[in-house]
Amino acid sequence: MKGTKQIMGQAARAPRITKTAALLVAFGLSVPVFLVLTLIEALFF
Repeated sequence: MKGTKQIMGQAARAPRITKTAALLVAFGLSVPVFLVLTLIEALFF
């Protein structure tokens, strides 16, 4: 997603993911998966 985009007649850089956003996505996905897997292990093993 490189290059420039035209937004309302103005040139704007393309959006890019930041390290903070990547970290939030990683935690947002890993925590629920961890909880579900822990629950499954507690119930069935």
